[in-house]
Amino acid sequence: MRRLGKIVAANTLIAVLYALLAGSLIGWSAVPRSLAVTLIYANVIGTAAHFILGPLGERLARHSAAVRWLGVALTLLVVTVLGSLLAGTLAGALGLFGDAPFWAAQRTSLGIAVVLAMTAGMGIAVHESTRARLDETSERLRARELEIERAHRLATDARLSSLESRLHPHFLFNALAAIGGQVREAPERAERLLVEFADLLRASLDATKRHTVPLGDELAVVQSYLEIEHARLGERLRAKLHVPEEVRAWPVPPLALHTLVQNSVKHVAAVRAAGAEIRVEARRAGDTLALSVWDDGPGFDLETAPAGHGLETLRSRLGVLFGPDAMLEARQGDGGARVTMTLPPRAAFAERS
Repeated sequence: MRRLGKIVAANTLIAVLYALLAGSLIGWSAVPRSLAVTLIYANVIGTAAHFILGPLGERLARHSAAVRWLGVALTLLVVTVLGSLLAGTLAGALGLFGDAPFWAAQRTSLGIAVVLAMTAGMGIAVHESTRARLDETSERLRARELEIERAHRLATDARLSSLESRLHPHFLFNALAAIGGQVREAPERAERLLVEFADLLRASLDATKRHTVPLGDELAVVQSYLEIEHARLGERLRAKLHVPEEVRAWPVPPLALHTLVQNSVKHVAAVRAAGAEIRVEARRAGDTLALSVWDDGPGFDLETAPAGHGLETLRSRLGVLFGPDAMLEARQGDGGARVTMTLPPRAAFAERS
């Protein structure tokens, strides 16, 4: 009803303006009859045009601009001719044409109606098209804001989870016990491990500042983590890193590679008497970077990772940060299991400082 009221108000405004124009040209005594006739024509044609052009515009949206505007113009012409016949019949039945022959009055009214309808209709069509584009742009901006907000939330959750895992009493006890065990036998190594431990915790806190960090910075975090875990697990943890220098500036989500490495250490190396061999590799594939962590464990199905699992959260972060250009895949091969993270050269939205 609200929309119909706006349509009637717009049609009435057009009728009043035309009646005033006609009165200034042919005399003010003709204004009442001219206004009555114009009101009928404007509301019949205008209302039909409003309700027809909306759905038509949606159907023509996929076509080129020339096809859209041609379709709108032809539709307006047809609506005007048919609406004019209906409006003229109503006006004639009400005696608003006076003594003028019906068809002569129809021809005159039709010509005026076509000019008015095409002028007003195309104006309305341009207005609606502009408003639709503005609405679409606003919707895209709102969607982007939601993506950025979700990225902040996911990144924060992941960082807090990572920090929580490092500050977990078991981790703290094991790490400090491993470092303490080196104090007498290898004091220099114990000192180095304490520095690595401090760097690891500092990296967790500093990671909240950005959505991505250079791969080289992420590697430093991974190396600190592996150094501490090696002090605890000894030869049960056999890790190798092969990352070419030319890709170390590539932007990666903070703690992303660490999440993959931690998954192998926690679920393979730490639970098997024989430990595990872990290989961290990076290679450029065209415009993307493939980061992979391989271990000689039994592997797992990434699709079955429960909500809140580190890898499931990481995949969600990749989708928000990079869109469909980023992937996280888990496959078995080379006598073990490999998790590969594929990243484009930049995030899908601008970095915030």
